[in-house]
Amino acid sequence: MHLLNHQPKIFFFHNPKAAGSAIRSILEPRFAESVRSPSIVNDLCGHEALAGRYRPFQGYDYYGGHYGRDIFESVEAGHLATTNFRNPVSRVVSLYNYFRHMVTLTEAELRSERFFAVKAAKTLEFGRFIASSDPRIEVYIRNQHYRQLTASCWSLAMTDSLAETCRFVDTMPWYYVCEHPDLSALWARHALGWTAARLPRANITTGPQAEMIRVEELDRMTCRVICEKNRLDLALYQYAVGRFLQRVTVLSSEADDLETCDFEAAVA
Repeated sequence: MHLLNHQPKIFFFHNPKAAGSAIRSILEPRFAESVRSPSIVNDLCGHEALAGRYRPFQGYDYYGGHYGRDIFESVEAGHLATTNFRNPVSRVVSLYNYFRHMVTLTEAELRSERFFAVKAAKTLEFGRFIASSDPRIEVYIRNQHYRQLTASCWSLAMTDSLAETCRFVDTMPWYYVCEHPDLSALWARHALGWTAARLPRANITTGPQAEMIRVEELDRMTCRVICEKNRLDLALYQYAVGRFLQRVTVLSSEADDLETCDFEAAVA
């Protein structure tokens, strides 16, 4: 039984490097361009420039981007919140690979504040990148998803408690878990009435194989640094996955649906 039988208003908290681009490619065409919000903020510089002035963006049916709870609470008008989860260690590794190998910028752009973290990834080895205490890098690699769901992923300020954030996750009718693509698809079919057979591949990180950082090759010290910086993200991820598995258990018995829900992981 579908939870919804109409097109709801949606606010998608796009967690970077966790199949969000692919999810947006399914969500956005469901809304006419006139009811889709224009881009609000996509980086630290944009966040600081707007300084919380989000009221001009009110009144749309769909919001999707690297937006935080601050924007959600400014524009929310019956919108359903949803997001995408990925193991924080894998996400940080993918982010570094993406910045280092996929983002192409001019020399002038690389010298700008807006792309400081990208330049750092292109010039620093992985260990030095994730150990950095520079806030222009840390906004990407320290509890970013937790901060996104409590305040803003573009501010290192921490608000709310883990318990409150978990309660917020529980209000979401659906969310995607990268490590469980088939079950995520099954849940989407039942909770949102999606008919897509698979999640399209989008924004996949590629690069010279010999230069790509791989999670399975990280040494213990490097893993420890990432985990120390992402204690809240790890706790939130573990909670969300646990609740996810509980919520799809009853659906997983429908074998025919599960077999057709052939979502690709769409992450790298």
